[in-house]
Order: sequence, then C-alpha cells, then structure tokens
Amino acid sequence: MGTLTGKTLSSTYKSIIKVSDETNGISATARSVEDGEGTNSSILLSTKVLYVVPATDGVDTFVVSDKDANALMKVDSTNDVVKLGIGQHYANTGIKDWFVVNAAAYPASADTWKALHLGGGGRTIGSITMGTGSTPDTTLTISTTAHDVVGLFWYVPFNITIDSCHVWFASDAATGDVVKFSIMDYAINTANGALGGDLSSGVETCVSPATITSAGYEQAYYQSLTVSSANVDAGRAIMAFVAQDGTNSDLSVQLQLVYHMR
Repeated sequence: MGTLTGKTLSSTYKSIIKVSDETNGISATARSVEDGEGTNSSILLSTKVLYVVPATDGVDTFVVSDKDANALMKVDSTNDVVKLGIGQHYANTGIKDWFVVNAAAYPASADTWKALHLGGGGRTIGSITMGTGSTPDTTLTISTTAHDVVGLFWYVPFNITIDSCHVWFASDAATGDVVKFSIMDYAINTANGALGGDLSSGVETCVSPATITSAGYEQAYYQSLTVSSANVDAGRAIMAFVAQDGTNSDLSVQLQLVYHMR
C-alpha cells in the first residue's frame, strides 16, 4: 500500500484524487473524479448523487464482492444487465408457470398440440388445441372459446429474454405415450372488438430437444427445453403446449419459464 508520508507534491500529484471543478470542489453538480493530472475516472460525484459512467462499456463496470473476491453484484454495461449473488443471476429474473394436474383432457387426441393452463388448471377448466404439425399453429382466430383462451396465455408487459425452460410431467396409467413440449409467443389483438384476443405471427421460443417416452405412472419425467428464440417483446402473448402420440394415459404437467427483463 502506498503512502504520501515524506514525499513532495510534485512527485505524488498523479496519485491524488480530486473532482474536476477545482474552484468549487464537491457541489450539487456532479463532477468527474480525476487524478492529479486530470485523467477522469469512471466516477462522477456531487453532494446529492454518485454516478458510475465508464469511458468504454464492459461486463464488470461496477462490482461488489465479499472479502474472498466473490462477486455479489455486478453491473454489465456491455449487455445492460445487473447480476446478483454468488451464482450471478440476473437481478430482474422472473419465473412463469403453466401446469395441469391429472387432467382428463390431456391429451384429447393423439399428435395434437394442447395448450397448458397459465398458473394452473384442472379437470373442469377448458383448453384449446393448436394444430397437429411439428410446432403448434402460428395463428388463432377465436370463435366460441374466448373464455378458455384468456386462461392460457401470458400477456408480456415488458421486453424479456428467456433464459431457460424446464418441464416435469407424469402419466396417470400403467402405460404412457411419447411426449413433447413447445412454448410459442404471438402477436395478440388488443382491440376490444370482434378480433380481440386473436393470435398471429407465432414464433417457437422453446422446444423439446427430443421426445420423451413415458413408461407410465411409476415415475416422473424431467426435460430442459432448448431456447430457440430468446427475446420476446412487450405486448406479445406466450403460450405453452404439450403433444403426445397416443391416448394411453392422461397427463400432469408442470412447465417453468425463466426470464429476465431487458
């Protein structure tokens, strides 16, 4: 550790820290904190506020660590995110769930995409099917099922990035089927008219990396879905789906989407 003891100002001025206003010093106006030869630091300081403004962006613009140098908070100005904790998780992480429990309508028929319930569901809650292709349908025109549709989608109120998708499922009979999952995001009509709630421009955001063959109710199954399109803009609607190749058993499903705001 350096010391100024016994040294002249002319030999140490470069290491002295000061604010850029040499007349008024620290005031109500934020000024750059600089060294003795006028090189600005990333700090601006006033009697009211402290700013950290890097000369160039970086992944560790501002870091708070413990005594063992483990980062507890890190501001990444390159990617415009803040991460917290030993695990360095996004500070604005959120989780959204879809699930059904031993639902007799899952599946309704083989090889058909069935929408999961947002935040839960059961035997008496309605649902909809969205096609039989390799992915769920990319559009939906509501005719008589608006009361079912509004319980199935998450209207995204801000721009998000999907970080991961996880699913658990189980069958209710001794013999199961081949199962796969998909998460889609859609443009949604917000006009309170005849087209209100209709979906269009669907994009698959998370997809099963492979199908899972269920042997029946003697075990539960887990899968981490592949994030195929991470960024979802505000005003879109996200839905989760399951499909299986037979009707040997009904399903219980718990699907989790982890995201952060951007």
